[in-house]
Amino acid sequence: MGKYASGKHAIAISDRSGLRFPYREMVKEWNGMWVHYTEYEPKQPQLELAVIGADGIGLEHPRPEQRATPTVPVMLPENPFETYTAGSGLIFVHSPSHRRNEADTVRFRGVPDQSTSTGNSQFPPTNNGAPGFSNCRDVDGIPGSSICAASGYAIDVGKGMPLRQTTLVDALDDSQTTGIKLTNATAFSAVTTNDFLRQAIMIDNELIRYTTIAADNSLGQVSPEATAINPNVVTRGAYGTTAATHNAGATVTLIEDPDNYFQFTQATNASVGGIQGGGFPVSAGPVTITP
Repeated sequence: MGKYASGKHAIAISDRSGLRFPYREMVKEWNGMWVHYTEYEPKQPQLELAVIGADGIGLEHPRPEQRATPTVPVMLPENPFETYTAGSGLIFVHSPSHRRNEADTVRFRGVPDQSTSTGNSQFPPTNNGAPGFSNCRDVDGIPGSSICAASGYAIDVGKGMPLRQTTLVDALDDSQTTGIKLTNATAFSAVTTNDFLRQAIMIDNELIRYTTIAADNSLGQVSPEATAINPNVVTRGAYGTTAATHNAGATVTLIEDPDNYFQFTQATNASVGGIQGGGFPVSAGPVTITP
């Protein structure tokens, strides 16, 4: 291929002004225009966008604080304890929206106080010793020291007494939420309400939560697809239990109002039964409180 001419005697027409200039005085701009060097315009810097990476957020050598989520007591309503019946150590606890699971360990505490040198103070407060909690007030012949035992109690959600039972009509698999039919639902229907207060049944070791009893004695539910949005929801394996298969004829026990009550049994029997007490403030929480 031949070489280009030097152009020392040639002329060129500027793409910008249309004027004639010596060919060898022409330059090309960034946009491809052929102009005289006196007309040259550099590229606007704002058109040269710099590539900027993401802001640095995490540290290369972090030392995060090693701390667990604090475990704290929850305040209960006034006089939250109710004895079941005379001669029984069973106590119902009113704890609205407690979100506890079956077999959780719960410790009860009374008024924040100063404990004595030998242990928890009694009611009324003693105001001496190390920081602590006094015991709640006695309830129906059961001392507050028994209710507020330092080791706490394993609880059952809801009210399981008085005992209301029936049987399953058909066997259940471990995911079924429709067609859960009861042989006799009369006692179960009596505690359901129009505002869909959740109830539960215990079958073997599984708790099943529901809201209503249908006309065919089945737990309220429209269809499996509606479980997430239907207010008549049926939840298998509720309150920390595990969904399982159940045989036809299995015993079904009503667990009343499991979202707002739980129960425990201590060693001292009640004198009368059906008596509320414990005073205020009373809290329910873990055996050990972390700061």
